[in-house]
Amino acid sequence: MLSSLIFVWYNMNICSNEEVTKMLTRSHRLCSIALVELGLIASNTFIADPASNLIILLATGVGASLPDIDEYNSTTSRKSPINFSLFLRHRGVTHSFLGWLVFSIGLYFLMNHFIPIEFRSWQLPNWWGSIWLGLILGYFLHLVEDSFSKQGVDWWAPFVKKRRHHSIFRYKVGGFFEKFITLIAFLGIIMMSCYWLWLMAAPEI
Repeated sequence: MLSSLIFVWYNMNICSNEEVTKMLTRSHRLCSIALVELGLIASNTFIADPASNLIILLATGVGASLPDIDEYNSTTSRKSPINFSLFLRHRGVTHSFLGWLVFSIGLYFLMNHFIPIEFRSWQLPNWWGSIWLGLILGYFLHLVEDSFSKQGVDWWAPFVKKRRHHSIFRYKVGGFFEKFITLIAFLGIIMMSCYWLWLMAAPEI
């Protein structure tokens, strides 16, 4: 899990005076990795295939930043050779179920064209499939996390007009609650990673 911890450490050490978009990218990556890691622990699959689990976690961190490619100042947009923000509304189709579905299916066929993605029944896929699974999980969790923000997301775009969201449980982007949840996610990743390392080092009973 060393690579996962290094990935997390890098994202937590972004300077505090960076723009909100960078902070939001960090939050999405950490929260998504924490949720997926928790799911892997709950399913008790790590010991069976630790390499695939690690690949899924790293790919989740990457996938969690992809929906914000429609934001001109986001980390993903700045690294992209094409400025998608010129013709995509922020939190529009890329932040919808349709956008996630098109991304997931399109990426599957693209990756499967080069190397077949194989799934073993009720088990993790091969390493290539683990990349695909991590990317689409990270993308989807990004949308779930954004849906709890005050701005919300338009899940059914472009078919349904976006509605205003009113709830005391919605957080402000860049606000205290987001930073608090991000810290909890970071600490959770450390504890779960230590637990995995302990399981790997523990002698079989």
